[in-house]
Amino acid sequence: MKLTRIAKLRLRVFRDFAWPTELHPFAQFNVIYGWNGSGKTTLSWLLSLVEKKTALLEGDAALEIDGTTKVAGSAFASAQLPQVRVFNRDFINATLSQTGGIAPIYFLGEDSIEKQARVEQLKKELATTDIKSRTAQADKTRAESKLDDVCKDKAKLIKELLTTANSQTYNNYDKRNFRRAVEAMDAQQAAAATLTDEQKTQLHSQKNAQPKPLVEKVAAPSIELDVLESEVDTLVGRSVVAQTLDELTSNAKLAAWVQEGLHLHSGEYASDTCRFCLQPLQAARRAALEAHFNDAFAGFQKDLSALLSKLKAVKQAAASLSLPDVSRFYEALASEVPSACTMVLTAQSETQAALDALIARVEAKRDQPFAPAATQAQATARPSSITDSVAAFNGIVEKHNRISAEFTASVDSACKKLEASYVAEAHTEFVQLSGAVKTATAELDGIKATQAETQTQINELERAILEHRRPADELTAELCAYLGRDELRFEVKGTGYALTRSGQYVAHLSDGERTAIAFLYFLKSLQDRAFDLKNGIVVIDDPVSSLDDNALFSAFGYMKDRTKEAGQLFILTHSFSFFRLVKNWFHHLPGQRKKKVEDRPGRFFLLRTRRHADGSRTSELGHLDPLLEEYESEYQYLFKRVHEEAHRNDVVQLEHHYGLPNVARRLIEAFLAFRFPEMSGDLGPRLERVDFDSAKKTRILRLLNTYSHAGAIADPGHDLSLLAETQPVLRDTLEMMMAVDSEHYAGLLKLVSAQPVEEQGEL
Repeated sequence: MKLTRIAKLRLRVFRDFAWPTELHPFAQFNVIYGWNGSGKTTLSWLLSLVEKKTALLEGDAALEIDGTTKVAGSAFASAQLPQVRVFNRDFINATLSQTGGIAPIYFLGEDSIEKQARVEQLKKELATTDIKSRTAQADKTRAESKLDDVCKDKAKLIKELLTTANSQTYNNYDKRNFRRAVEAMDAQQAAAATLTDEQKTQLHSQKNAQPKPLVEKVAAPSIELDVLESEVDTLVGRSVVAQTLDELTSNAKLAAWVQEGLHLHSGEYASDTCRFCLQPLQAARRAALEAHFNDAFAGFQKDLSALLSKLKAVKQAAASLSLPDVSRFYEALASEVPSACTMVLTAQSETQAALDALIARVEAKRDQPFAPAATQAQATARPSSITDSVAAFNGIVEKHNRISAEFTASVDSACKKLEASYVAEAHTEFVQLSGAVKTATAELDGIKATQAETQTQINELERAILEHRRPADELTAELCAYLGRDELRFEVKGTGYALTRSGQYVAHLSDGERTAIAFLYFLKSLQDRAFDLKNGIVVIDDPVSSLDDNALFSAFGYMKDRTKEAGQLFILTHSFSFFRLVKNWFHHLPGQRKKKVEDRPGRFFLLRTRRHADGSRTSELGHLDPLLEEYESEYQYLFKRVHEEAHRNDVVQLEHHYGLPNVARRLIEAFLAFRFPEMSGDLGPRLERVDFDSAKKTRILRLLNTYSHAGAIADPGHDLSLLAETQPVLRDTLEMMMAVDSEHYAGLLKLVSAQPVEEQGEL
């Protein structure tokens, strides 16, 4: 069975394709040339559906088989179709989808009817065991489900009953917690942990009680009244040695006023005239005043002021003492807290009164420094100690905090006892269900062991029957020759292959290595006993992607050797270098020189795309241009395209021009590469070296840079009027080539003039 034509195709880039009437059918050997985006991937994917016997679910297609039978794409899964093997990007990804692992290619070694019969018998036994295994697995699943339901229900009950604001322990209680608890308990422990209803009620009450927050201790100010009294007695009892003046000694206000006035007439304020009455200050009067207010007097006043500040600071510290509110304490301490508070407040008040008395004594001495020390008042009762009263109060605080701490422990203890009781109540049921799970598991494990033993016997027999060491070694040798290095190897792993690099399993491969390995593997798979090469169809889509020139020749050589006996061969490529190799091969096939194309074994096709105003593309399959078939490069064909479009006189739609800048750019790049072989890179600098009209060069470069390469308008803001100038710019391009090398241009023109004119699209 052979694929004769693609009768129709409405799929992806093929919007409405029907096999052209004048186009010859497919032959035994076929090559389809087309640039990227022309539809090669779509064609190989369509034929891969035939390989997989999978119906086409998108679009519409019909294949003509043996010139008569038409098979719709929707019938690929059920129709009688030839065997197909497809190499494309999907095959590469599937072949190397997992690191180091490749599906095996089996070759029959020494055949053994007895071993094969034994394998079939074991497979039947394995199928029977599979049924038993599924039944045992279902039994185990049911037993595990029952046990799991009990664990979930009991855990939910415990969580609901024991979750409390007093403890966070049971907020996330689940079946795992329950299972750990019940598995750690034996029958004797379960009996001991079971509680009566009355015990549970009491523990629940204990669990649900509300604790009070902790109370911070009161910090008592450090006040040493005895020390302060001693300091006051000492200072007040001091006398000042000075030549006193009676009028100042007896009148404190007058003395202070005179002392300040003396200061304002001395030092930096020195004056011999009284600033009050403007009368001269008598030297004798100044000397008398200075004797009254001497250094001893000033130092004494300073000591009095310092002691006053100290006493007032101590009084302020005593006044700052505060106590926590009585309501913060537990009711059990209600009788102790008020009296303790009263003791602290009384000590605070008495201490403040004692400090006030000391302050008064110092102030009196400050006002009458020369007066004799007053006799100390009769001793009064000593004030209560603030330190002792605060210590007594903090003792009550400690009691409160200890109750709170013990309260939390009490709640936790109640919860643990309740949990243990609820777990114990479910212990018997859990043991029974666990036993059922263990029994079901043991039965399933026994069946699986039997399965494993049977499968082991099957594997051993199949390894004796199926021998694939030889193709693994061959692939390794071919890969070495292909890439020029021997670090990559195919190793037999189980019943398949593993890929290694220098003895280690491969983790990463370059695109070139992936393509080379997958393509060699694909060619080797054509020898698989499951594929009839001489009656099958082989489809190879761009096998040289990411390969260097050396690998390209190797790929072609292996492909030619492995597919020369194929029932039908389809090669799709965008690489002109690879196309040229295939073309030369086809040209030397027996019978290829026959006059009628329909009698030749090798046939050439061209995939073209047409661009539309909305940026979409339509692909078509047609005859290969004679220039592409006859010459060793596509340069002549590119010149023909530009020349025809530049000189056509019929009116065409604007979308016809979308692909032409790309064609013109490839022509100019090839032309200038020969003119200036030392330059590479951007087209602009090479055009600058051309001796030609600057305005026309600018117009050429503008069109090519705007509308080439992408094959469609990349920016909606492009000026469509620029695209409308395509035809004049193509004429400028030809004029430039003629100006640079007229003899070369004349040769190309002569060649083109001998070719028939045909409306073309993009490749």
